[in-house]
Amino acid sequence: MQGRENKKIGRIGEEIAAGFLKQRGYKIIGVNIRTPFGEIDIVAKKNDVTIFVEVKTRTSSSLGPPHLSITWLKQKHLIKNALCYMKRHGRVYSDWRIDVVSVKLNSQNESESIELIENAVEEN
Repeated sequence: MQGRENKKIGRIGEEIAAGFLKQRGYKIIGVNIRTPFGEIDIVAKKNDVTIFVEVKTRTSSSLGPPHLSITWLKQKHLIKNALCYMKRHGRVYSDWRIDVVSVKLNSQNESESIELIENAVEEN
């Protein structure tokens, strides 16, 4: 049951994040894009830059802000996902970055706070 609830919370967070990004001039290209390395929550464009957005959603502050749950291993997967997507779409030499949107929900699963971290994950 917990897994299903987490998925529901994640989807709510992604919907909130997509609306938040649109308000800031991002054009949403796709959501929940699968690659051999996992899933990209949101792919967007802004100023001719392809932006891969990892959405982290929490209903409690006990573990800190949602974005703190992105481990170095998750960062590696995000980079592999982004590179795979860019290659698949013939944009290998185009500008791209990875942003993170942290969403904190209240007890009614409504947005309590939202934070955008641009260039949150960088390729080494």
